[in-house]
Amino acid sequence: MKNKIILSLVFLLFVSLTGFAQVEVKISNEIEVINGKPYYIHEVEKGQTLYSISKAYKVSIDDIKEANKLSDNQLNVGYLLKIPSKKELVEHVEADGVNIGMINHIVQHGETLYGIARMYETSVDQIKKLNPGLGDNISEGQVIIVPVKQAVVAEDTARYHVVEKGETLYSIAKMYLLTVKELKELNPDLTDDIQIGQKIIIGTVETGNIAENDTIPANCDDPQLLEEYNVALLIPLYIEYAGARIFRSDEKDENDFYTFSPFKYIGFYEGLKFAIDTLRQAGLSINLYVYDLDDSKEKLAKVLESPDLKNMNLIIGPFTQTWLDTLSTFSYENEIPLASVFLTGELSLREINPYYYNPVSSIYFQMISLGEYFAENKQDANVVVAYHGTPMEAAAAMVLDSILKENEFTSYKMVNITEEGVGSVSGSFVGSKENIVVTLANGEIFVSNYIRNMNNLKKSFNISLMPLPGWVNYENLDLEFLEYLHAHFFSSYFIDYEREDVRDFTKKFQKEYKCDPDKYAFLGYDYGLYFLSALHNYGAKFSDCLDNLKVNTLSTGFNWVEVPGEGHHNKCIMLYKMHDFQMWDINKDLKLD
Repeated sequence: MKNKIILSLVFLLFVSLTGFAQVEVKISNEIEVINGKPYYIHEVEKGQTLYSISKAYKVSIDDIKEANKLSDNQLNVGYLLKIPSKKELVEHVEADGVNIGMINHIVQHGETLYGIARMYETSVDQIKKLNPGLGDNISEGQVIIVPVKQAVVAEDTARYHVVEKGETLYSIAKMYLLTVKELKELNPDLTDDIQIGQKIIIGTVETGNIAENDTIPANCDDPQLLEEYNVALLIPLYIEYAGARIFRSDEKDENDFYTFSPFKYIGFYEGLKFAIDTLRQAGLSINLYVYDLDDSKEKLAKVLESPDLKNMNLIIGPFTQTWLDTLSTFSYENEIPLASVFLTGELSLREINPYYYNPVSSIYFQMISLGEYFAENKQDANVVVAYHGTPMEAAAAMVLDSILKENEFTSYKMVNITEEGVGSVSGSFVGSKENIVVTLANGEIFVSNYIRNMNNLKKSFNISLMPLPGWVNYENLDLEFLEYLHAHFFSSYFIDYEREDVRDFTKKFQKEYKCDPDKYAFLGYDYGLYFLSALHNYGAKFSDCLDNLKVNTLSTGFNWVEVPGEGHHNKCIMLYKMHDFQMWDINKDLKLD
């Protein structure tokens, strides 16, 4: 269940950027020498991605991420990226304990020899000695040789990090699996205002990072079990509004004036209670503590001030990202497993927490699992990955591309629909094979035209369409086209109402609560059943034993990837297909037929 893969890439923080157009990437004229190596310094502009930047500089995405210690593909506007330059240092010598190298510097607009000399901590005379005939007047774009220096550091028992441009205490701490608090304990005089070139202690040669040995692995064969377990549920109940209706002025034109906030997540609580009852029948003693936590600072303070919270063996929540970092820090400091219920899956921790669990598979991890599925089950097929060039879709496509390459998938094509057009998709089809068309694109007008195009091509090719699950919600989309194109979907969860156990749960839920269970009810049951079973079988230190945990969940599965500093992320995807205008679990028949 738990995949012992330690990824250097954390995950993509996919946000709604579909409105951004592709932005041209201009090559920077600014080059800096860092640790003896030349780098372009590129300022990220709105709409640019690692993919577009790597293409412009003709450098791989992995090289850029390694140079900048990036754990994911997220780029913030204004971020200064180091792009490895293919220009080598002109020469390299050592004298008087100093490494001396020389670099080709491209003169920028407004620069002077004096300013360049100060930038590289040298003199105008030294620059002129390396550039015979160079006068005081220099022009933009001119290439001149500049000496650079790097002091030779004597060996020390401490391990140091030298601050580079764009780094913060948060990014440095996360890089070495430390918290900011631990970093400051190692450096008593350290402040948040750090400078480029500053040396910061991050551990010792003997002990490595101080975060490496702070937990004791569980013994899965002979776990330390407790007589009873305390579980906290941090759920937005909006109790103060339970007896009132809330006016929604933004929807007055649609005659939808009221919403019942207190009932939004109540299904999760009800599903969790079913799971607790199931485990209690199996002999598990559980004390459930329910905290009403939404985006209110007052409620957060009340939760953290509760003396019971430190005695929890498991925390389920929060349901929004607002207080995730605060609660994650609490989880780390008190060594309490924290399973969030932020249902998009697209989130990242500001600081490290090996006790954190994200049960929702993000689009990044969905792409990893989808690529592995193709490699294991579809080597005889031809896969076409058609995607919009917007940052979210393009980034997802690049992840799938890398996984297919890594697994040596022999027949697949990548098609940027934005640049190449919809018609280019058919040019990637292979007449003798099943063509699985993974389409990472949104928009009802586009989808309608795209479906009609694929429908016409179906007459000449064996096509199995794999679109985004949201397509079925488009009002003007004829589902008959999806049926004809053998549509198959992937998602972090799927409810197959043909399963006997799903029907049984639905009947019991209807009888108990006089309503149908929604997706939150199924997920509340699944999360509760899974994590409470982990406590029941392996105790509070269940992390290292999840490979052995087998639980019959109803709507989702669990396949963990351990990410340094980010805890555990679920990469399980649910695959299902449309047949007779209904959705069926693909595992009933692994053939895309």
